[in-house]
Amino acid sequence: MSPTASVPSPTPTSPSRSAAPADGGLGPLLFACARLLDEVAQAEVNREAGRRLMTPALARLLPHLSRAGVRPTELARRVDVTKQAVGQALRELERLKFVELVVDPADGRARLVRLTASGEAAYGHGHAVLAFYEAALSAKVGKRQIKAVKAGLRGMLPVLEAWVASGAPIRPASAARTRTRRQTRA
Repeated sequence: MSPTASVPSPTPTSPSRSAAPADGGLGPLLFACARLLDEVAQAEVNREAGRRLMTPALARLLPHLSRAGVRPTELARRVDVTKQAVGQALRELERLKFVELVVDPADGRARLVRLTASGEAAYGHGHAVLAFYEAALSAKVGKRQIKAVKAGLRGMLPVLEAWVASGAPIRPASAARTRTRRQTRA
């Protein structure tokens, strides 16, 4: 495909859809930024491919795939979708020759899905696209700010991983009930 040819971009994000709540809470900001970065990165991968290759469904699966392999049922659990939905996405990835299904050596009745060499190359390409956008963001908002955000996220990551593994702090019941009551009245 020539450099001037275009691929349809995703529907432009409306200001109301992209804006985080006015309180600027960490969670909503992280979700908004992650979603928008994902949108522009997928659009770029698709533009470079000359067709719609990357979809949100495939993008959700890729971080959970490796050469070691994972069972499709575990993959469904990790991304919180049905086995049927994972199966459909895996068939597409198999058609693209990015993954292969192999017998699980630990249990001959089970199957593992694992990245092929082409899948690893595609995964690496996706990371290169993200690195490009990191550099572009750095040029817009400043290297120091990007470095600080990355340091903060690196500090939060092990805490969040520990919470997932052994349990996160529980909100006091009275605060949760009060908030729920206010939301249902609105």
